[in-house]
Amino acid sequence: MIIVAQCIIRYGFFIHFKAQITLSTLGFVFLVLATVLIAAGGYIINDIYDVTSDKINKPNKRIVDVSIDAKKARLLFYLVTFTGIGLGFILSAMMAKPLYALYFFGAATGLYVYSRFLKTVPLVGNILISVIVALSILIVGVFELLPSINVYNKESQMVVFNILRDIAIFAFMINFLREIVKDIEDIQGDHVARYKTIPIILGVKRTAQITTVMGLIMVMIISLYTFTYLYNEKWAVAIVFFGIIAPLGYVCAQLWEASNRKQFKRLSLILKIVMFIGICAIPLISYSLDHVI
Repeated sequence: MIIVAQCIIRYGFFIHFKAQITLSTLGFVFLVLATVLIAAGGYIINDIYDVTSDKINKPNKRIVDVSIDAKKARLLFYLVTFTGIGLGFILSAMMAKPLYALYFFGAATGLYVYSRFLKTVPLVGNILISVIVALSILIVGVFELLPSINVYNKESQMVVFNILRDIAIFAFMINFLREIVKDIEDIQGDHVARYKTIPIILGVKRTAQITTVMGLIMVMIISLYTFTYLYNEKWAVAIVFFGIIAPLGYVCAQLWEASNRKQFKRLSLILKIVMFIGICAIPLISYSLDHVI
């Protein structure tokens, strides 16, 4: 999903608006690989520290201590994470922007800290992961658009970057909603592992109801944004409505009544599909936003 999102942003969004981009094809490949490898490292270290809870939450999908022992998994974590950070440092050096390397180091550190410490802290871990997901989208604009800004193109470059920022904010909101739903889904294993997630503290029913309210607020924000900027583009409105707004509304309706793990698992999957649809809709939305530019 990261690869698809970053390629769509560069080739289906920036190029459509004739935005001035910075990276060569090789540089963009480095950016994508660095992001994906750091994300992969995050998944590995998370599985290492989730062994206890995963025995209950996903007994048939475990990899650590089943297909690979924890020691080898940790070596693999170091390999992919430091390779990703290394590619990020090389890319930043190629651009003569050494501080940009902090994005990769910060994301890798954040994923480790989340798995090692923050998973047990209510909401903080959910927010951190959602921020990192949003940054995986926004980072394309940071590396492609911002270094190319000059006195002649500043306004147009910033308009495109601000639209990308809005997309990243929506990704943050949807992923945050999914993080809470996944916490509800995994409550049994998390309880055994002694995690202090919101569902464990507040209970499943109350957490689901609070999440429903957050989801409805999200639906209103996305609807307002859509009808403000895309109201003349019927196809774009239809795709956003049926691909994003309506499924989110369905999730909210089902969340209020959901009571078992199977239902929460299905809702989590729907939210993942909504994120993917949103990513794939970026080119169409960009064509519909010509009047903004």
